[in-house]
Amino acid sequence: PASAREPASAREPASARELAVTSAAASLDAFGCTFILAPAMSVRISAEDALLLSAFAVADLSILVESECQVRGGDWQAVVPKLGPDARRVHAEENAGGASVISEALSMEVLCRLLGARLVCTELELRYFPAAGPITDYAIALRGGDVLGVSVTRAFSFGEAALSVPHAAALLSKKLAGILHSSRTCFNQNLSKQILHVWCDGAADVALLRLAFGLVGPELSASTLVLVTRCENLPELFTEKGKAPRKRARPLKGLKDEAHLAALAESCPLRPQQRRTTAVDTALRAGSRLRGKN
Repeated sequence: PASAREPASAREPASARELAVTSAAASLDAFGCTFILAPAMSVRISAEDALLLSAFAVADLSILVESECQVRGGDWQAVVPKLGPDARRVHAEENAGGASVISEALSMEVLCRLLGARLVCTELELRYFPAAGPITDYAIALRGGDVLGVSVTRAFSFGEAALSVPHAAALLSKKLAGILHSSRTCFNQNLSKQILHVWCDGAADVALLRLAFGLVGPELSASTLVLVTRCENLPELFTEKGKAPRKRARPLKGLKDEAHLAALAESCPLRPQQRRTTAVDTALRAGSRLRGKN
């Protein structure tokens, strides 16, 4: 009966919504993708790469996976308050220098959202022997407790020269070799597994990096997981200028504070003799003053 029928107006909105969602997904190339929405950003990764990222983060194998990041806020200063606590700590704490503060903080936020990672050590909290040589940017722990090192770099066109496959291969080879070195020399964390997080600002550069990764020998890629993230709406990520590392003020060698000097004075074996000499000098000065009055 007519009274039992669902009104056409009640059916149409649902159909319209479905069409709108389908159209938007098609225009965004969103089919088969995982979207992560966070206060500071949104991250898109294919379902396949999301699965590979989780699996290879704990496997003794190397692979390259891709993702895309869109920040919210327009500029970096507007993004910082929206970051999670670990990313804000990476941003706020002193590092070893270089133009990498934004890229490292944003990297921590992406890995937190993609892998549920938490920060274990910042750059200067990791210790190495010997101390000279490449170092890791920070260390994270996954939900299962596995600790991984993370090295962050940026791949983009320098000056007028466009990024090329040879240039991308040289960059990857240098960073992967540095990761192998820091894994061997870090002694306060087990960094046998690391992530190389590469930022780039265009889809063409992502394709070049994938080609270049195929040219890198297995002796360099080893078990490193390479995560390439494209970010096109945060210019500061690629224009950040390096700062010289701040030098910590160190006291002069052998310099003693007042408490130390007082303790030395109390323990001096000549102190009783010094007291007697001072008393005699005081008496002689008093006698001299009396004779002068007479």
